[in-house]
Amino acid sequence: MKKKRDGSRYRKFRFDAGSLALNYVATVRHRGSTPRDLLFSPEALINWFDLAGFPVAVLSVSFEDYHEALLLREAIYKIFRSCIENKPPKQVDVDCINSHASHSQSSPRIDISTFAVQWVCTHPVRACLCDIARDAIMILAGSDRDRLKMCDNRTCRMLFLDNSPAGRRRWCSMTICGNRDKVRAHRRRKREMEEGMSSRDTKQLSRSRS
Repeated sequence: MKKKRDGSRYRKFRFDAGSLALNYVATVRHRGSTPRDLLFSPEALINWFDLAGFPVAVLSVSFEDYHEALLLREAIYKIFRSCIENKPPKQVDVDCINSHASHSQSSPRIDISTFAVQWVCTHPVRACLCDIARDAIMILAGSDRDRLKMCDNRTCRMLFLDNSPAGRRRWCSMTICGNRDKVRAHRRRKREMEEGMSSRDTKQLSRSRS
């Protein structure tokens, strides 16, 4: 009986894309095949905010804010992908990012008796989305734009920043998609070797009979 593949690792958030905005885009896994949206509910978005390390605590997300959060994520994805493919982005996506970047960010407050810092804001969700949008803008406006890459794995297609010295990184992660490619290449070479040996054996048998 064939063992069923464990999909638990594909349900985990990834924070290795190289920036806050790219990590946010990576909340959709396997964009190249069967996309899996890990932000499937407002509660999942709250969980991502917490794991991403935002200083302000997000305790609740309205459905309106949840919808806006997904629109921002897809706008960033489409603009980044346009840059990778040397295509002009759509103005509606640019407007979406600029709009969220204009919201107020959270501000630090110091308790002088304990020297503890408390981050405050009027709208925690918008403050977090503002940080994400501003991070995306800084990537688009700077040299990091040329480091935007898309994973070579056709079923993955995760976007990331290539910070390797040579700038030749092909995979979102060598331990994930890079390793899969190595396994596929090994199996292909093994199959070709076995087929080659089988072909030689057939020819030798044919000669011995003639």
